[in-house]
Amino acid sequence: MPVETHRRALELAETHGTPLLVFSPERLQSAVDRLQAFTRRLPFPTEVYYSYKTNYLPQLCALLSDHGIGAEVTSALEYHLARRYCTPQRIVVNGIGKMAGLLQHAATGGRPRLVNLETDTEIEHLGALTGDGDPLAVGLRACLPGVSGERGSDPSVHWRRGTPKFGWNSTGAEVIRAARTVASTPGAVLDALHIHAGSQVVSADFYEAVLTKTCTLLQRLRAAGITTVTTLDVGGGLASGWVGKRRTGPLFEALHAAGLRIPAREQKAPDLDGIAAAFQRNADRLHRLGIRRLILEPGRYLAEPAMTAVATVVAVRKDGPRRHAVLDIGTNALHCWRSDERRPIVFAHPDTPGTATPWTVVGPLCHRSDSFGTVHGPSDLRPGTRVCLDAVGAYSVGDWIANTWMRPPVVATDGTVLWRRQDTADFLALAQDTEETTPHAG
Repeated sequence: MPVETHRRALELAETHGTPLLVFSPERLQSAVDRLQAFTRRLPFPTEVYYSYKTNYLPQLCALLSDHGIGAEVTSALEYHLARRYCTPQRIVVNGIGKMAGLLQHAATGGRPRLVNLETDTEIEHLGALTGDGDPLAVGLRACLPGVSGERGSDPSVHWRRGTPKFGWNSTGAEVIRAARTVASTPGAVLDALHIHAGSQVVSADFYEAVLTKTCTLLQRLRAAGITTVTTLDVGGGLASGWVGKRRTGPLFEALHAAGLRIPAREQKAPDLDGIAAAFQRNADRLHRLGIRRLILEPGRYLAEPAMTAVATVVAVRKDGPRRHAVLDIGTNALHCWRSDERRPIVFAHPDTPGTATPWTVVGPLCHRSDSFGTVHGPSDLRPGTRVCLDAVGAYSVGDWIANTWMRPPVVATDGTVLWRRQDTADFLALAQDTEETTPHAG
């Protein structure tokens, strides 16, 4: 248990009050070291671009840039922030909403490292955006049937989610048509395939399946005369190792409803050795199909352990076997907290010897899902007790719902603007004081 991090977070809460988010550069550095050790075991030169939507705290982004990690952006606001720390050649542009301004920024503000397209509309506008100068490196995002979006879960999760919205079906005719159109566009070069296949992935078998299906698509592209693809962008999704995730889905839930109490598997730490070995096993085949480099776009792997929340118990309830501890922070602030996940929760109780009582820890919001799970704490837990909620660096500062898209205005029926549109100045205002002392990388 990383007790020292919690001790320091509790000290800071005495000065700054609660709720409080504490950023740990030391935790971030440790995650960077582990990631770089992993990339050294991969069989191709590997470029790393941090997913800004995961946590766009300027200090975090600046520190990653200082370590040679570029930016992966999915909105115009993220691109604007990334340009503070990265040259265009250290930015990868993603997202299904690029036509809302991001694609135009990326095409005119200096050539980015890569622009991954995933709609017909983007391809239709590509010719008008490339212009003169250096070629624009373009990738196509592909969806791998039977793999993409499963999050390593019960495969029946697809019943609930329906048709994936990202990328072209890797087995269909349209992905070949899209590739041919990009390849024939003046000023653009089809350099990459983008395969972001899952989230919080821990399994080497998952990557084995991804690489097998990717090789099949590369073969189809080469058979169609597309031979310029030299980069495989495998996206992000790598689990941080800090959060336990129960692998469930509708089929699992149906079995439970029928009385078959099959325990859910909880997975936490990614099998980095096994994942590297999966890439090694597929390296020769990928090389024969033209791949010369890899791109990774980690988000939660880097950001998740870098932030701890501190809250205060504001009320308790003892109701028969039920024990509830109500905190002054909710899941509206910690969007990262999902019902099928488990994060470390630590009570500060130096004067309390008993620690065997289960408490359900909940937030103050008036909805049932505002809950952080059940943990063991002091039997005489009282209001005023501090609590550390760890590994909340992914999608806490970065809003899981809004990501980094501006919030729309509110206008009355008579045309009165009741709440103006959020703008870039609003987004960056809270960082102005620290930004003056933040080192910028080129």
